[in-house]
Amino acid sequence: MDRTLEEILEAIWKADETGDGNLQGIQDKCPIPITEGDLEALERRELLKQQGSRLSMTDAGRIVARSVVRRHRLAETLFATILDLSFEKRESLACEVEHTLLPEVEEAICILLGHPTTCPDNKPIPPGACCSAKRKTISSLMTDLTDLEEGDTGRITFIRSQSHERLERLTALGLTPGTLVRVFQTSPAFCLEVEGTELALNRDAAEDIFVTKVALSWLTDRPEDSMPGARLTVFGSNLKS
Repeated sequence: MDRTLEEILEAIWKADETGDGNLQGIQDKCPIPITEGDLEALERRELLKQQGSRLSMTDAGRIVARSVVRRHRLAETLFATILDLSFEKRESLACEVEHTLLPEVEEAICILLGHPTTCPDNKPIPPGACCSAKRKTISSLMTDLTDLEEGDTGRITFIRSQSHERLERLTALGLTPGTLVRVFQTSPAFCLEVEGTELALNRDAAEDIFVTKVALSWLTDRPEDSMPGARLTVFGSNLKS
């Protein structure tokens, strides 16, 4: 769904929590201007009903809003408890993540955090299916990078690291959620091919990267003598933290 429409539905959800269901109260909680065209688009999709200056979501609209709010508050909790980010930083990042977080990553974060019921601002986190089922382990569809074998390809779904510096380094190397990686060596360094670039990680860093294994031959095998070993060693040593 369009990000703008998700933002408006999220704002209506938050306004409902505080009893400010009129248009001005909703606009105060929305980071973007709400236009008449946006409201008409939500009505056409049967996600919203207008009654004068009051806006109310349909059941379908509440499902969308609930999901966005859940992703935002889970992400905010992760950034606060694991990475110890400031309010401004975690809020900014959560506003981005809420629109892109994959369902399996959302569940993994919830399980990792022990199914939190409130975010750092003491606002309720809508429970997910994993909460009602009291799941304690991340789905077997998702595994950390070290479980892949040579030749396997995986899509990065989540990076867990208590080191903000390490997380920034991994991101700078192109290791971000949604990226495809192919393992071509597991010892002594853990070596990957990422969008045409070859990287090496130490095992600790590789264990922080969770992937979903995919059956995809998107890269061709390379002869061993073509691998730039010096560059791999540099990347590996840089990530020992």
